[in-house]
Amino acid sequence: MTDPRIALIAAQTALHSPSVRMGALRPRRLTPVDDASVWQASSFASMEGWLRHLDDKHLAEIDRLIAGLRDKGRTLDTVQRDDIEMPVLTAMLQDMLHTDIAKRGFSMIRGFPVERYSEQEIEMFFWAVGLCMGKGVSQNADGDRLGHVRSQGLDYDRLNVRGYQTQAHLPFHCDPSDVVGLFCMAKAKRGGLSSVVSGMAMYNAILREHPEYLDLLYRGFRYDRRGEETAFQAPISDFVPVFSQCDGDLSMRYVRKSIETAQQKLGLPFTAEELEVLDYMEALSQRPEMIYSMMLEPGDMQFCNNYLVLHSRTAYEEADPPAPKRNLLRLWIKAKGIRKLAPECIEFDPASGWSRREGIPKRDAVAPIHEADWSAA
Repeated sequence: MTDPRIALIAAQTALHSPSVRMGALRPRRLTPVDDASVWQASSFASMEGWLRHLDDKHLAEIDRLIAGLRDKGRTLDTVQRDDIEMPVLTAMLQDMLHTDIAKRGFSMIRGFPVERYSEQEIEMFFWAVGLCMGKGVSQNADGDRLGHVRSQGLDYDRLNVRGYQTQAHLPFHCDPSDVVGLFCMAKAKRGGLSSVVSGMAMYNAILREHPEYLDLLYRGFRYDRRGEETAFQAPISDFVPVFSQCDGDLSMRYVRKSIETAQQKLGLPFTAEELEVLDYMEALSQRPEMIYSMMLEPGDMQFCNNYLVLHSRTAYEEADPPAPKRNLLRLWIKAKGIRKLAPECIEFDPASGWSRREGIPKRDAVAPIHEADWSAA
């Protein structure tokens, strides 16, 4: 272990963690969640019960928007909120955000004519969608506005490799943002199925089956920042609770891969209890009755609330040339009003004003990078 910052974190116990101290003072939910965020695969007879479709008015607005951005010479990096005039689609996006994503935890829009526009035009449009829903945030240390979820031939088992850069199966997890959006440019030849699980249904199962695990789950785990930390961040986070309650809202944060590589970098083995709980969480998320799956077709836009649902993707096989390789655009959105959040749940750092709601800071970012806003309320 050569990084002195990692050595310092490794020496810190949960008793000396600011996050654990703050979380210990918060009331814990010890009753089942009973609202729209609790569902199982059988809750949805078909996609048509929750899928939204673009109509002619939406498509006309999209066409005008893209033509206008093209005429102004805009690029993905220069599109601003003032460039966007889509009142009908914006109203649908806001209704979807507050009706579907904030309550059920996920939604999808179908009907975008992907063959009509260039990749650059679709990138600008999808960024505009994020601006109509809230604030788009950076997805890596390069400050990229959109991520391309496509294979770069990397090995997910190597340190500092992120899952979206591989063809591997991605276990159920949350992304760091309030909302993650995916736009399907091209699907795989085989595989690449997208799945979601209700984190609140998982919580209810834990209450029934293993309430003794809640102490550890409310304490949480440290997370690996995968070499993308900036000067005012440590390479490994403080403890982040798996479940956290704030003003009646229960939220979830769970990425086992980042938990494991954090322990690996710290040179610390998991305790027997930690492994037992992590293995249980993994098995719980894999129960067939919990998992609702969908195949994203070209032009589909999927959105997930990272405090309510976990999402996953199966491994996939690329199409044969000249067919395009699997490619999804990924958007991270900071959206007001979808959840009340405790600061330790989102890694809020009062010294810098950063929280994970702001995405991954650029390498040259200086603190504070935004106003000290840690609540989504």
